[in-house]
Amino acid sequence: MLYRIAHLLRDRCPQVWNFLGIILSSLFNARYRRKLMQIPLILDKYKTKQYLIAALDETNIPLLASMFARQPKEAFAYFRPHGFDAASLKILAKDKSFLAFMVIEPPRNSIIADDKNESTEPEVIGYFFMRSYFWGKCFRGYMTDCRHRRMGINKMMNQCATEIASCLQMETYGTISRNNIASLKSAEAVNEVRVIKEFPNGDMYVQYLPKSSECS
Repeated sequence: MLYRIAHLLRDRCPQVWNFLGIILSSLFNARYRRKLMQIPLILDKYKTKQYLIAALDETNIPLLASMFARQPKEAFAYFRPHGFDAASLKILAKDKSFLAFMVIEPPRNSIIADDKNESTEPEVIGYFFMRSYFWGKCFRGYMTDCRHRRMGINKMMNQCATEIASCLQMETYGTISRNNIASLKSAEAVNEVRVIKEFPNGDMYVQYLPKSSECS
């Protein structure tokens, strides 16, 4: 019921949705402020020579907008949680209850210095978010760059999101299409996926349960 109400407000009453968002953001921050300070420590655990995970903020919005802009139309068939332009992302970055993260690939010439054809700019190759509520629930979603699929990025984002949710002690929910086999398999590799409800369009409303606790 909450899922359907939220989507109706977002799609049909955006002004009401935005006003409620301000209130909910403040309440979430008031309750979780101290626990949120643990998130940078979690992100550091996923830093490698190939990738790093960074929280969305106003300084890296252009990188994320660029990733969305280069995705083919089919990439959005199962992923429509919010606007993808820089203006929409700027609003989300200010929302303390919207926890958004990016998997960033550093400039390739910082890894392979002798290849002059490699990119000199970092690129976002994965994105995941946790739309969170002060009563202890969050709804998550993620997208992997079309050029980096089947490279374990989805699994890494699921692992990181699950660890963050465990440390915040939040229940995690989301939607997965039965037709999106890759997304379903990557989620099941990390979580116990409990189907709560199935919709006529093939979407499943699910709860992501951690297979093991990641935070004491």
